[in-house]
Amino acid sequence: MRSQFESLFTSKDIVRAKYPNGWVGWLNDKMSDDDDGRITRFSTMDGRYMYVIVEKLIDYGFKPPELIDDTIHFHDFYLNVYEYLDYAKFDCSKHNIKTPYWLNIKPQPEKSVKEIYESGLDLYDYNGLDYS
Repeated sequence: MRSQFESLFTSKDIVRAKYPNGWVGWLNDKMSDDDDGRITRFSTMDGRYMYVIVEKLIDYGFKPPELIDDTIHFHDFYLNVYEYLDYAKFDCSKHNIKTPYWLNIKPQPEKSVKEIYESGLDLYDYNGLDYS
């Protein structure tokens, strides 16, 4: 199995506290693809590269996800991945997921490509999740 698209979400407060040189270091390392003032997102289409990024974050002191009673608890970062790589510690398709308190995710109703088209929505903008 290979990853098609991965996004890592974290809060600016966590970045300021744990990333080398804080928010300035995060920006200088081109880790922010998008932010809304409190939350920042880093995305890649290369699962191997995301693995390297996650391992670096853990080395910097970011708390990794934990499997507790069949639920994966995300703490300092949240990964949104369409397909998981074989190296993933936890198979997210087999476990429940508990997102961090600082990430507000509102699932959009699932729609088929036909429904998206018939509703007049932009297929490229519709991703099924609303991060705010």
